[in-house]
Amino acid sequence: MRSKGNKANILVLNCGSSSLKYKIIRMPQGEEIVYGEAERVGIKTQESSVITHTALGRKKVIEVELKDHSLALKKILELISQDVREHPEIAFDIFAHRYVHPGNFFNKPVKVDKVVLRKLEETLCLAAIHNPIAYKLIEFCSREYKQVEQFVVFDTAFHKSIPPEFSTYALPVKIAKKYGLRKVGFHGISHQYVMEEGCRFLNRDYKQQKVISCHLGSGGSSVCAINHGKSVNNSMGFTPLEGLVMNTRCGNLDLGLIFYIMSRESYSPVEAENILNKKSGILGVFNSSSDLRDAVNNLATDPKAKMAFELYVRRVRTYLGFYALILKKADILIFTDSLGTGVPILRQRICEAMDFLGISLDKVKNQGYRGGICELSTEDAQTKILIVPTNEELMIARETYKELAKK
Repeated sequence: MRSKGNKANILVLNCGSSSLKYKIIRMPQGEEIVYGEAERVGIKTQESSVITHTALGRKKVIEVELKDHSLALKKILELISQDVREHPEIAFDIFAHRYVHPGNFFNKPVKVDKVVLRKLEETLCLAAIHNPIAYKLIEFCSREYKQVEQFVVFDTAFHKSIPPEFSTYALPVKIAKKYGLRKVGFHGISHQYVMEEGCRFLNRDYKQQKVISCHLGSGGSSVCAINHGKSVNNSMGFTPLEGLVMNTRCGNLDLGLIFYIMSRESYSPVEAENILNKKSGILGVFNSSSDLRDAVNNLATDPKAKMAFELYVRRVRTYLGFYALILKKADILIFTDSLGTGVPILRQRICEAMDFLGISLDKVKNQGYRGGICELSTEDAQTKILIVPTNEELMIARETYKELAKK
């Protein structure tokens, strides 16, 4: 490890279902010295895949075919190597990975070793889209960068506080206990970050606030109810398949429908899961693309695009109403991630006719949003509406650095 004293350059790798975000963050300052994102990785879209890479303030955009996340990581490491040759001081000392679903094995960040790798391998089926991708990258780093320490930060840890009445499934207790079947929730790293930063922006103590956080991404999406700094419910469940309509995931579904299709089409469980996780959602309804932004661009001309958009909006509104009921009205409503920050019409439609819940969106502010943390609520609204760009990578670096400090 190249770090000296209490300083370290941490390369954070954050896999989405169709993206790979990365940052080299100098800790403990939290300074982002290299950052970027590979987008539209391994999916069918109307635009080509691309890597946007910035090092020491210099930005470049590379259009390149990215068939999978392993290829994306190799390209990213090549770009970083080129930068390091000119500026050795930005070389990274540590890998830090976001991992979606660790099952019952881990509830805090861990250093990667052979034992950890074996346990993570047992969790691949728990988040069928994310876990295999992250695992392959962790394995690759372990093999190709043996001298560099690796840590894993888990997406479920923030949701440990979800109470039993919301985390328990109505299944036979014996089976539920045997396999650890309960709602674990996801996007916890993001929900925690935007909750803390949103409250800081409003100069409020997050331990005194009731927050609904909408993490709406071009891949996965979820809504979280947060009461006084603790997650009390999340739209995702035992796996990330539950909840909202997503890019290729169906979200909530009548379970009987699954058995009906399996019997009619003679699908195996693996084939059925592949359809629900990788061929449904926006892609299943819109067909031309799995990216909701593409559907928004075709709302006026394509009925399938309009249907996909309406399904997405209505599902988010369902959870917004449910969580407002749980919290007895929210003090703060937060939109984050690529769709939450980048699609004004989506925010407008989600907040439409929500005045009875204290939610009232200022349309002028909404259309005029240009970046950063911003308030979008009307002056008389009981609930503050914020856009808070998420920074999972910074939160991952903070959690990793805490583990390093313990050593």
